[in-house]
Amino acid sequence: MSKSKPPPSPAPRSETVRQTLLEELRRGAATAWELSGRLGLRERDVTPHLEHLARSLRARGERLSIAPARCLRCGYAFDERRSLAKPSRCPACRGERIEAPRFRVDAGEG
Repeated sequence: MSKSKPPPSPAPRSETVRQTLLEELRRGAATAWELSGRLGLRERDVTPHLEHLARSLRARGERLSIAPARCLRCGYAFDERRSLAKPSRCPACRGERIEAPRFRVDAGEG
């Protein structure tokens, strides 16, 4: 039996994951998948950090702005969705080709 390689260890960080995430979102909008690549995290691990960051930003007078996910088949927009994760299926056409939500940091609560 061949042994599989252990996962690569993450690069040493001078900032916390959330500080790095905040800086990335201030540079411009990004999906959870794009952020996972930039931060060296799994995509599913980015969502809890985004949820915490949204709460922290409100306390500072900033906000996490979310461009909703969209179905690429019928164009349905997931405007009312509360979860920050990408939906798996469209409720309108049952299609599975979904464009992921995009996140960015906006100054002010307006």
